[in-house]
Amino acid sequence: MNTIKNDRLWIKAYDWIKKEIFNGSLKEGMPLSESMLAQEVKISRTPIREALSVLERHGYVTLVSGKGAFVSSISMDVVREIYEIRRLLEPYAARTAIYHIPDDLLDSAEKNWLRIQSLIENGIEVNWPGVASLDKDLHVMVTMHTANRHIRDILLPYNAQMERFQLLSAKALANVEETTRQHLSIIACIKKKDENELAELLLEHIISSENNIRKLYSPYLS
Repeated sequence: MNTIKNDRLWIKAYDWIKKEIFNGSLKEGMPLSESMLAQEVKISRTPIREALSVLERHGYVTLVSGKGAFVSSISMDVVREIYEIRRLLEPYAARTAIYHIPDDLLDSAEKNWLRIQSLIENGIEVNWPGVASLDKDLHVMVTMHTANRHIRDILLPYNAQMERFQLLSAKALANVEETTRQHLSIIACIKKKDENELAELLLEHIISSENNIRKLYSPYLS
């Protein structure tokens, strides 16, 4: 029972820290004091330490020996390398995934994006982290159902970092209508089981996402 409770505590800490990074309260390079986080989340430092360790593996936090934990800065080298992997592998993975994605998962994804579309049409503000999460979920769905398990195993470890990149991309584009249109087009293509069109759409989407991030960070790279 205690083990289950402790597991839930580090997950609670993980979710809280990640949310604060996503909403900008915890900014890049900011130190993360275990005692401060323990006070904020209202738990002991042990699950905080566990959460920080997982957050480091997922690319959100950097642990520096003798100095502590810091919110990871976005490295354009890492962005370039991960997006290069995505450009090369995701469109290929999608060609077989379209024959294995269950209809109920696809319908659920479409329903979620149509809900975003409805919010936009009614002038209701959209939650950017929520959009980034839906973005990640769609790409994970494609990756999980590819017939090539080696490609799946290469792509899946990057999913946590990709959610952060996708949030940055969406904010840089500042056009949730365009983001929604792209994802609904991808879903429609999966439903049609058009391998070639889907591969092209995914490649365009991935390139667009990377370019958005580069635009966001270009003022700081000159």
